[in-house]
Amino acid sequence: MTAPAPRTGPVRAGPVRALRAEALKTLSVKTWWALLIPAALVALMINLFGGLFSAAIGGVSRDVPGVLLASLAYALALTSVFAGLHGVVLATAEFRHRTATTTYLLAGRAPTLLAKAASAAVVGAGYALVAAVVGAVGGLLGQGGGRLPSVGSLLAVAATGVAVCALWGVLGVALGTLLTNQVGAIVVLLGYVLAVENLLSMALRSGLDDGVDSGRSPGAVARLTSYLPANAGDVALYDLPARELGGRYSTAVVEGLAGVSAPPPGWGALLVLLVWAAAGVALAWVAGGRRDVT
Repeated sequence: MTAPAPRTGPVRAGPVRALRAEALKTLSVKTWWALLIPAALVALMINLFGGLFSAAIGGVSRDVPGVLLASLAYALALTSVFAGLHGVVLATAEFRHRTATTTYLLAGRAPTLLAKAASAAVVGAGYALVAAVVGAVGGLLGQGGGRLPSVGSLLAVAATGVAVCALWGVLGVALGTLLTNQVGAIVVLLGYVLAVENLLSMALRSGLDDGVDSGRSPGAVARLTSYLPANAGDVALYDLPARELGGRYSTAVVEGLAGVSAPPPGWGALLVLLVWAAAGVALAWVAGGRRDVT
């Protein structure tokens, strides 16, 4: 009886081990909390000054809980940028430190990508939770009195922020896997979110068919603004605050806050962002699977 032939190929780790390995990598470096600290400080300052502004101007605005909700939503929108940055760093670190080949041999490319996306989503959700708590406390301290939002409203905005930041973490991993260069991917992410999408939205809102309905409603080109990734996250976050602030004019409030035209409901905007994240992972899967990393 002959002995079985020895294994010659690499021993692949399962998806659970790949996820555990990515979690250990994430916790063993300073990146996750180095980005968490400024995210929390930004949330605190925005909501603290938002509460102070609301209390200072007095009158009607002091009695509208949507002011604090809108301030919290804005802070969470900025927090999503930090979540995306963490996803980029998490994905590009393998290429920067030349460990991608070993990681792919041990776990496989697809499990590695999915594990990084899951890790980035968890960290992004954690950023949102911290920003929501710190921001709510800062806003309540700054406002001091007046009519405060209900616990349910605060939890709803926080939950939306958790979903948005988690999805931006996934988008960051997809972008980092596609570009591989850490500095380049960070520049692309920040440039797109802070400048390119705003300019693109302005161009779309002044599209050629904006006057289709005698100037009373946006045309098909302008409606595309709500389906850009950063705008979709903003629409989802501002949906509830806009309803508190604007009542039946909530759509106009969302348009003003997010800089879009004819926005979908909040749940629809979240689905749009989910599609962007899934498409980004799929593209990174295809591109990453064909890339030579030796």
